[in-house]
Amino acid sequence: MVVAVVYNLLNKYIFPIFRLSSSISSNMRKMQDQMQDMEKKMNKPPVAKKIKKDGDYIDYEEIG
Repeated sequence: MVVAVVYNLLNKYIFPIFRLSSSISSNMRKMQDQMQDMEKKMNKPPVAKKIKKDGDYIDYEEIG
């Protein structure tokens, strides 16, 4: 009788809370990783644009 009550208590309350807390912590870790990746992408130095030199070939679109 006592064993059944303890078993029901564990199955109804303790185990679901443990599963919930572990899933929440893993989701938080994923979100933090995503945020760090986004920050890295945002903080990348800008790509240097090609500087034209005098006498370079001029594309047709630039002429007309």
